[in-house]
Amino acid sequence: MDTTEITSSRRAHPGADLPERLRRPTRWTTVGAALAAAGGLGALIAGLTGHGTTSSEAYPSVSLTMGLPVAHVSLLLAAAAALVSAGLLALGAIARAVGRGRAPAGRTPARTVLAVGIPAIAVGALMTTCDANPLALAGYLPAVLIGSVFSAHWREILVSMPAVELGSQLVLAAVVIVAVVATLRAVDALRGHEPLPDWQQPAAAARWGRTAVAVAVAIPLLYAVTRILWVLGFPIGFDAEAYAATGGDVNNGLILAVGALVGAVLTIGLVRPWGERFWPWFPGLGGRRVPVGLAVVPASIVAALILPAGVSMIVATTGQLGIASIGELMDNWAALGVTFLWPIWSLALAVATWAYALRRRQDSVLVA
Repeated sequence: MDTTEITSSRRAHPGADLPERLRRPTRWTTVGAALAAAGGLGALIAGLTGHGTTSSEAYPSVSLTMGLPVAHVSLLLAAAAALVSAGLLALGAIARAVGRGRAPAGRTPARTVLAVGIPAIAVGALMTTCDANPLALAGYLPAVLIGSVFSAHWREILVSMPAVELGSQLVLAAVVIVAVVATLRAVDALRGHEPLPDWQQPAAAARWGRTAVAVAVAIPLLYAVTRILWVLGFPIGFDAEAYAATGGDVNNGLILAVGALVGAVLTIGLVRPWGERFWPWFPGLGGRRVPVGLAVVPASIVAALILPAGVSMIVATTGQLGIASIGELMDNWAALGVTFLWPIWSLALAVATWAYALRRRQDSVLVA
């Protein structure tokens, strides 16, 4: 077939020469819609039966929706899930139509609304209804599991965890992650033959990705350093006497500090060679390429958990102190003020993760 015949064939079948990733159905939008619908149905059932999802009467959630009846929060989540599910189905249908040549590629107002609205609703639901407990669970869980083997105290902590509420928040975080990834995939498909914009090309993503990593590393390092200093007897930015009077133990913060340090090191890997290939000395995997999902999935989960944790800490702190206690806040800047930076940490980590995925898009099943 000569060039003229190829051109004529493409005009007759405008979707025939699109890459396979654009012709096939957008699986992520389908999976995301199903997951959101299932979560919304669960929230709706909980709301109609008078039970909570991310909070309950026995476990009041310190969040932006704190004070609302738990059934109302459940219904709010169900409504958000319905919007996300419908939006993903619509965006997926448009992407498939573009891939098959039945719709023009590019942006339209409706597509822009869907591309922006779906993540906004999903992230908004996470940010307003969830709290810091899932992040605390992730930080303390290794210590709790190990400690429960040797101590009844740790076993009591493990048993007393509010499984339903924590589980519902983790499900909501999963829905948010899938919804965002599905939206990015669909938007990618809507471009048709158009290449990624310059700022999303690997070289550009590497540049702004390094900036995002710097921010995403600085904040947990600041958190970890202050907690380690407290344990060493240097209560910088912290009223140790008042905290001790309430029965608090600064040694508990050391567990989260270690977690923050480990997370900071792993975040650096998003812009370092060892984040793409295992170290040569790594047993069994030395020199092999790091699976994209091995970096993207944990980083996405952590970013999703940090955001509501930061909002929850801000809500709790401002609610307890009030404007008249700014001086007390300043005296405890390391204890309280650092957590005010967590929403920025979440955003920076999410951006750094996206930059990593863009740089490795040829290896990625998430973006390619």
